[in-house]
Amino acid sequence: MKSPICMRREEGSSTGRKTSMSADDERLAELERTLDGLFRKRDSLREQADKFKGQRDVLNEEVRSLREQATSERGLRDELNQKVAEIKARIDGLREKLDDKRGELNQLDGRREERRSGLPPRWRVEQDLQQVEWEMATTPTMEIRDKEEELMERASSLRTLLEEHKRLEAQEDVRLDSLAGSRAIGLGIRKERDEIQAIRDVSQGHHERMLALYRKVDEEGGRADEFHARFVERLEESRKVNAEIDVVLPEVRKLRKKLQVVGQRLSARRDQGLRAMREELLAEAKRKLEAGEKLSLDEMKLIYGED
Repeated sequence: MKSPICMRREEGSSTGRKTSMSADDERLAELERTLDGLFRKRDSLREQADKFKGQRDVLNEEVRSLREQATSERGLRDELNQKVAEIKARIDGLREKLDDKRGELNQLDGRREERRSGLPPRWRVEQDLQQVEWEMATTPTMEIRDKEEELMERASSLRTLLEEHKRLEAQEDVRLDSLAGSRAIGLGIRKERDEIQAIRDVSQGHHERMLALYRKVDEEGGRADEFHARFVERLEESRKVNAEIDVVLPEVRKLRKKLQVVGQRLSARRDQGLRAMREELLAEAKRKLEAGEKLSLDEMKLIYGED
């Protein structure tokens, strides 16, 4: 039999081990609660980061689509502006032609007025010529002999004036043709200007839509930047939490391993004690069987097995 002193020493040693294990268990529980909170906080931050990332990506896709639309509107506007430039070039060419026509017309008018200023009216020239020709045709030869040469010179002079009137009238036809050409060119210029105005109206519509789309790009791009900033912020916070986890987790693992070893030892001791108790009970059951004493069901199971 063990002495009371030895028993007290064993009890003291056992009590010390229980106290040590209890402190480790409490520390492990505290660390596991901390670790669980950190894991939940990290998961929440990652979930928020994924949410902000998704919202950012949706907005970035919308911004890309808006930019494509704005680029399309700008392209259509530039095409129309190019057409306007081409029409302006045609108008410049028409203006040069119109200036040439007007110059020709002014020259014709100047020469015509200059030549007409010294001419008597055509009706008078024709009337005078008819009078001279009538006089030459109806005057007896004996009477006209003295002034025949004068009448012939007069008739020749009048015919020259009449031819000059005819030439001026022919030039009037040229003038009218030139004037008609000038008017046609003017109408062409007006038509081109009307087309420019119509194109400019359409081009302005494309331009305004382009500006509106770019304003929308700036707005949505700003929102995407905000979500990206929140995404980065949550990632940074998640990294900080990971750093805290990296501090706590090794200690948790160390304590778990330590307590696992202690538990294994205790389990082995319990198993050893149970085996010793079973052997003791089995020996007692066999003794009773040999003595012819009545066995309990548990004692029979020990001897003959569960079956």
